[in-house]
Amino acid sequence: MKSWSTGIALLLIIVSGFVQADSIRALIVPEKYTKGLLWRIESARQQPSYLIGTMHVDDPGIRDMFRHAQRFFDSAETVCTEVKMDFETIAAEMRVMFFSDGRTLKSVINDDAFYQRAIVIAGARGLPEAMVRSMKPFTLAFMLSMPQSRGQVLDERIYTDAVRAHKQICGLETTAEHSNVFESFDMRAQVKMLKTTVERIDEVDRMYPALLAAYLERDLAGIARLVNESLLMEDREIERIFIQRFLIDRNSKMVQRMMPLIDKGGAFFAVGAMHLTGRAGILRLLEAKGYTISRVY
Repeated sequence: MKSWSTGIALLLIIVSGFVQADSIRALIVPEKYTKGLLWRIESARQQPSYLIGTMHVDDPGIRDMFRHAQRFFDSAETVCTEVKMDFETIAAEMRVMFFSDGRTLKSVINDDAFYQRAIVIAGARGLPEAMVRSMKPFTLAFMLSMPQSRGQVLDERIYTDAVRAHKQICGLETTAEHSNVFESFDMRAQVKMLKTTVERIDEVDRMYPALLAAYLERDLAGIARLVNESLLMEDREIERIFIQRFLIDRNSKMVQRMMPLIDKGGAFFAVGAMHLTGRAGILRLLEAKGYTISRVY
């Protein structure tokens, strides 16, 4: 399931960078919980639960960081990722990623010179034209924003380890919810996002090392700052849809599904780090529900 099914949080970071900073800053900049990736969630008289913010790329530093969470994962009765990483999810997301109605990427772009440039950039990232030609623009924009992965990303490891350990597993979103969020943007918006990505590919490439460094420093405020300094997209409608559908709606829904498990005690949750930050982030939403949040690492 490489990057698409588990890469939502990095997509949030990268595509959020395409949004106008003055509009998104108040939402994602953390005034509280500014640093930390592993958090304890306490409910009255129950065993604590734990929440880790992930970055969905294959990097040794990220894998090494998980050692701080290993004992909490090992003792957890229930482990939840953003979505179950099973065959049903893979199949659903494949249907979302690619055209199946006769359209092609080239036909919706309707700009041969730009299409050829996108193909060259994709090829340099190991994405052959045979694969790219049937991708939706949003899919290719996402793929171009991700580093090539050579192994399991952290969320995949957490999920597969939980399955092997016969833990109760759950997804904080259903397969349909997780997949359908990508249909939020109409084709005009998708093409614009892809063009922005291709035209600013050098800037996108420079963003990833900085974001990875901020993540490894557990610097949620730094991640938010990097997002707000990236002015790659100037479309208020895309901004509105993105913030509402990719952040606000999903965070609220995930918190509602976390709560019964937190009240039961002994759960372990893994979500993308961008879901943690700001006033609409999971940490502040849980706090507002009366839970005690404290940083572990």
